Amino acid sequence: MGNATGNKTGYIYVDMRSEEEVEKALKKNKDYMGENQTVVCGRAVRREKGSERSFTRELKDDEEEEDVAESGRLFIRNLPYTCTEEELQDLFSKHGPLAEVVFPIDNLTKKPKGYAFVSYMIPENAVTALAQLDGHIFQGRMLHLLPSTLKKEKADSAHSGPGSSSYKRQKDAKNKASSTSSHNWNTLFLGTSAVADAIAEKYNTTKSQVLDHESKGSVAVRMALGETQIVQETRQFLLDNHVCLDSFSQAAGPRSMSVFLVKNLPAGVTVENLEELFSPHGTLGRVLLPPAGLTAIIEYLEPTEAKQAFTRLAYSKFQHVPLYLEWAPTGVFSAAMPSKTLTPDPGPTTNSSAQEEEEEEEEALGSTLFIKNLNFTTTEETLHETFSKCGTLKTCTISKKKDKTGQLLSMGYGFVTYRTQKAAEKAIRQLQHCSVDDHQLELKVSERATKSAIVSRKKQAERKQTSSKILVRNVPFQATVREIRELFCTFGELKTVRLPKKASGTGTGPHRGFGFVDFLTKQDAKKAFSALCHSTHLYGRRLVLEWADAEDTVETLRRKTAEHFHEIPKKKRKAEVMEGIMETMEAAGTEDD
Repeated sequence: MGNATGNKTGYIYVDMRSEEEVEKALKKNKDYMGENQTVVCGRAVRREKGSERSFTRELKDDEEEEDVAESGRLFIRNLPYTCTEEELQDLFSKHGPLAEVVFPIDNLTKKPKGYAFVSYMIPENAVTALAQLDGHIFQGRMLHLLPSTLKKEKADSAHSGPGSSSYKRQKDAKNKASSTSSHNWNTLFLGTSAVADAIAEKYNTTKSQVLDHESKGSVAVRMALGETQIVQETRQFLLDNHVCLDSFSQAAGPRSMSVFLVKNLPAGVTVENLEELFSPHGTLGRVLLPPAGLTAIIEYLEPTEAKQAFTRLAYSKFQHVPLYLEWAPTGVFSAAMPSKTLTPDPGPTTNSSAQEEEEEEEEALGSTLFIKNLNFTTTEETLHETFSKCGTLKTCTISKKKDKTGQLLSMGYGFVTYRTQKAAEKAIRQLQHCSVDDHQLELKVSERATKSAIVSRKKQAERKQTSSKILVRNVPFQATVREIRELFCTFGELKTVRLPKKASGTGTGPHRGFGFVDFLTKQDAKKAFSALCHSTHLYGRRLVLEWADAEDTVETLRRKTAEHFHEIPKKKRKAEVMEGIMETMEAAGTEDD
C-alpha cells in the first residue's frame, strides 16, 4: 500500500479464497520475512454464493440507469492505469463496431483514471460484451462492467438561460448532437454580422455606418467585398502557419481527434481569450487566430481532453454568440512543405508576380513525385541527397505523425518536388526501385498537385484560364446587373456584364441565376477570379466562378449541363468504344507498314 506522497506504508491486504486458507495465513503471525518480523491479523468472512462479483454502484440523485439493450453503452471500471485508449478499443471492438469511447485522464498527471465508457453502434453487441467481458482479466486486473447512467432532464433547465422555451432547449440539444458531424459548413464561411463587425473594427468606424443602406453603393456588395478581403487574409495566415487548406475540401475524409476548428467568433477576440476559454479543459498545443479573429484552430495535446472540450463547448455561448466547432482533418497541419514553399514569396501579389505564379503552377504539374516504402529511419536529408542527383529540388518532405509521447515519427512515404517536369521524369527512370537504407523505393507522379489545383466543392475541367470572361453561377435572384458590376469592377475595368433572363413575352422576367463578366484584360480577370472563388457570398449565396470560353452562350451552357446530368446512351458508348479500337488497330497497322 502507498500513502498520499507515494511512499510505501509497510502493510498490505490479502483476500483468501476460503476460510481454511485464512486460518493458515493467521499462523504466520510474527514470522520473519527477511530481516523484518511480520504481523498478520484478520478474520474469516462468510460470503454468499456469487457475492464475489456483486459489484454495485449507488446512483446519484440526478442519475438513472439505462437499459444496455437500448442504449448500447457500458461503464467499465478497475482498468489498469497503464492501458491506453487504443488497447481498450481493440478489446471491445471484437464484439462489434464502436460508436464512441470515452477514456478520462487525470488533468495533472495525464494518466488514465481507471474507468471508461464504451458505446456500440448496435446495442445487441453491448449486451454480448457485458456478458463476456465482465470479470475478464485485462492486463492483470479484473474488469467490472456496468450499465451506463444517464443524467436526468432536470439539469437541462438550469443550463438554459432565463426565459428559454422548450423549443429552444430542444433545438440546442439537437445542434449539440449534430456537432460531431464530419462536415457541417464551408470552412471559410463568414456570417454577415461578423463581417460587418470586423470591417467596422478594422477601419475604425461603426457597424451602423457599414450597414447604412443610404450610403453610396449596395450594402450586399459591400459585405461581399469585405468578406473577400477577410477570407484572403485568413487563407494567407493559415498557410503561413503550415495549415493545409486543401484537406478541408474532402468532407468524407478521416478527422483528427485532437484538433478542431472554431467558427463564428465575435470580432475583437484575442488569443488570450481563446486560451482562457479552452485551457480549463486540457493542455493546449497550437492556437491559431487569423487577423480578422473570426475563425480559429485549437490543438490539444491529449485527444481525450479535446473530446471533452468539444462536447462541453460546442454550441455554447461565448460572449454574445454560440460557438461552432468542427473536427479538423487528420492532415490539417502539413510538415515542412509550407515553410519551404511560402518563405520565398515576395510579399503582396502584383500582376507580374501573379503571372510568375501561374507559370510555376504550370511547371509544377507533374513535377511532384510520391515516394513509397521508405525506411522509417530515413531522414529528409538522405532523401534530398538521393533525388537531387536528377535535378534541382524545390521541396523534399517525409510525412510524419505524432506518437503518444509527442515525438514525430515517419509514416513511410514522402513527396519530392522538382523545379521542372523533365527532372521528375528523369528521376522516375533512374531511381525507380532504387535502394535507400535497405528499402526499395516506389515512385510515381503525385496526384496531390492536381488535387490542390481543383477548386473546392466542384471539379472543374476548364480550370486553366482561356479568356478574360468569367462564368458566375449561383447568383441570387434579387441581385441586379448593377450590383454584379459593382462587385467585379473593384478588380479591374469591365467590358460587359450580362445576366441572361428567363424567356417571357415582355423580356422583363427574372434572370436565370448565372451571368457572364468580361474584363478588358486577362490579368484583371485572373485577379478577380483568385479573390472571389474561395468564399464570397452575395445575399447569403456563395458565388461559384468558372472560366468561360469566349463563344459560351446560353445554348452551349444548356448542352453542357445536359451532357453532365444525363448519361450517354449505351449504344452510343459502344459505338465510341468500337471506333477507338478501330483507330488503335489502324494506327498499329500503319506503323508495321
